[in-house]
Amino acid sequence: MIIQLDSKTRIVGSNRAWELQRQRNYKGDKRWEPFKWFTTFRSALEDAVHREIRTHPATSLSEAIEAVSGLVLKYEKLIPSRFRHVFPGDDHRSRIEDGDN
Repeated sequence: MIIQLDSKTRIVGSNRAWELQRQRNYKGDKRWEPFKWFTTFRSALEDAVHREIRTHPATSLSEAIEAVSGLVLKYEKLIPSRFRHVFPGDDHRSRIEDGDN
């Protein structure tokens, strides 16, 4: 399984682990290189989100809040609405989006 997070980062499942991979240039060729390994998909996704939040260039609280909101929306778009209830805390939001409240 390969889940593309953006043009430079993806999560790849293998027989033994989930990998965070980044695209690197190697002698003129672009290659995907693993840089972190996880036992669950969820932990790989959480790390990707947290890493992106930590490295965001926000310099004020309001910028940080906007950045986190934008990143949450970015990653929510990767999860089809029928699966969002799998992640704790998403139940209420999914019901609202689906008009079930």
